[in-house]
Amino acid sequence: MIKRIPNILSISRIILTIFLIFLEPFLAPFMIVYILAVISDLIDGPLARKIGATSQFGANLDGFADFFLIIVVLFRVWPQIEFSAWLGMWIFGVIALKLLSLLVAFIRYKKLALLHTYANKFFVLVLATFPIFEVLLNNSDIWLTAFLVIATLAMLEDVFINLTSKELDLDIKGIFFR
Repeated sequence: MIKRIPNILSISRIILTIFLIFLEPFLAPFMIVYILAVISDLIDGPLARKIGATSQFGANLDGFADFFLIIVVLFRVWPQIEFSAWLGMWIFGVIALKLLSLLVAFIRYKKLALLHTYANKFFVLVLATFPIFEVLLNNSDIWLTAFLVIATLAMLEDVFINLTSKELDLDIKGIFFR
């Protein structure tokens, strides 16, 4: 039973993300559910490694839960904030890079490949703080630009890894850690 806890945490993130669809962004209920979802993301992988419960299924479930959370938060938060048109185009560019990475991996490996690189982990951490900093700083362009630089670098690394790796390794640390 204890070996199932990391997957239960990933499933809980999916369920919490569904709740985010119906909550008003930046209000207390949204922020509480969001922070719980982020906490589940921060602890599921390390816990799985610590108790020896890592699996391909768990890695895919974690990756899907992360991706689902990112997409839902993006589409729930995006309409609530004001930012310049070029930042909106940049956001679409980052999404296009992620979709390109997924497509390349699917063509090459016939599998969904949501990589667990250090850059992706940092990206998720920065993404996790975005709604919090939006509430605290109320300056979307500055924070969003910093976020998009990190997201762009992480997605470019994903594409590069999926184009150049001989075999799929979801737990690859990054291009400088081969």
